[in-house]
Amino acid sequence: MSTEETTFERVSKAILDRARVEAEEILEKARKEAEEIINKAKLRRKREQEEEEAKIVNDAKRRARATIVKAILKVRRERSEIKKKIIDNIVGKVKEHLEKRDFNVSESLRKLLCEALETLPQTELIIYVNRADIDTIKKIIKEMKIEDRVKDIRETNIIGGVIVETVDGKFRVDNSYETRLEMVLSRTLPEISKELFGE
Repeated sequence: MSTEETTFERVSKAILDRARVEAEEILEKARKEAEEIINKAKLRRKREQEEEEAKIVNDAKRRARATIVKAILKVRRERSEIKKKIIDNIVGKVKEHLEKRDFNVSESLRKLLCEALETLPQTELIIYVNRADIDTIKKIIKEMKIEDRVKDIRETNIIGGVIVETVDGKFRVDNSYETRLEMVLSRTLPEISKELFGE
């Protein structure tokens, strides 16, 4: 073998070795880039999955909260309706009792009239009563000796009690059973609610 051939072989071998090294470097670089791309893709997919899962969980929580709020409002509304029915029933029974007049109507009218007279000026008056109470109130007025002050007794649509006003209409005291009942209820309903419903 000649020196030229040996040199040529050495050069060829050196070129091939260098080409192999470069090829391995390129392959290694390509492997690393591919691995990096795969890792980034995995991370991105994992992040997307986590975001999707979080979105699903948050959406489920939001729907659950909305359902709970809706249920709470429904329970409160139904509870309020039941409380209203119970209280309306109590008020209805009180009104029935007043309409039946299972008490001393004459004494009741006398007290309500006296109370009204205490707050009104000493002028002429008009007294309004239920039709059934006209004779009773006339008798009470006579017993109280205030016939000269009472210029008229008029029928009005009330369960009972009296409404007294000055002839000029400037002053009026409503002592009808309905108004008195409303006054009593406004003061006692909180107590009744507390007693019945624990509030």
